[in-house]
Amino acid sequence: MKNLPDLNDLKYFSAIVEAGSLSAAGTKLGVSKSRLSMHLAQLEQTLGVCLIERSTRRLQITPLGERFYHRCLAALSEVERALRMVSDTRDMPRGTLKISCPVLFAQAILMPVTNSFLQQYPDIELVLDADYRDVDLLGEGYDLALKIQRQMEDSRFIVRSFALDQHWLVAAPDLVERLGPVRSPADLGDVESVFLRNQGDNHANFSWLVLDAKDVTHSINHRPRLTSSDPLVLKSATLDGIGVALLPSSLCRRELIDGRLVRLLPDHHAGTMHLHATYPSRQGLSRVARCFLDHLGHHLPEQIREAFEHW
Repeated sequence: MKNLPDLNDLKYFSAIVEAGSLSAAGTKLGVSKSRLSMHLAQLEQTLGVCLIERSTRRLQITPLGERFYHRCLAALSEVERALRMVSDTRDMPRGTLKISCPVLFAQAILMPVTNSFLQQYPDIELVLDADYRDVDLLGEGYDLALKIQRQMEDSRFIVRSFALDQHWLVAAPDLVERLGPVRSPADLGDVESVFLRNQGDNHANFSWLVLDAKDVTHSINHRPRLTSSDPLVLKSATLDGIGVALLPSSLCRRELIDGRLVRLLPDHHAGTMHLHATYPSRQGLSRVARCFLDHLGHHLPEQIREAFEHW
């Protein structure tokens, strides 16, 4: 065959067969009856055969036309899949995404999320800086900075937040025995501690703010013997009895269960911590960054549950 049929001819032919008449097919497709008749005649001329026998009263598909119709469906379906593949590839997010986040969060929770994200979006390249420093989003060219805090007070940036877990007061059993009865926050006043330093903390006065069962805030002054921005460092020191710590509940859950740590003031906590994703402005948020935040929000709860089991 010198000339291949026009795809539109195949499309209209299939529609005529399915509708049973030119008029019905024209109504379904929103084209005129004369146009459909023209495409049908053009297809038959290209093929050199009669596909549909026409009279003033009815249309009758020929045996060859019936077989050809079923092959047309398969061909049109394959063309549609090919076009969808090209469209999906063209519309797939692409580019480089630069993110800053805390080290422990990157290692324990974020890594599986970023791996599945990169698998889903093969045209995206990710630069992940795991650090505890406070980065300059604009000056250093970051698309997103992930921070774990109760709340963000820097109004210069847009924030999307994800709830994580509470922070609890914990200590080693030997230290708890030396402290004596701890029935209220006042009983921990000026206690020796290991202190989790957050970005932007003011260290002039060391104090923890905790909430009781009625959501009343209490301040507990303490004397850090060890200060670090790495929760795992503080957890190790807490297990060795260096001081009382205010740690993520997920980080010390296993040790609380097996008795290596004791929770102090079990009806108090430091509020729910959140993962805050900060970026300069909504207008400046790239499609790549938006896709990552959607992916993070979808997978974060599952990864936190798995982290509980691992820790």
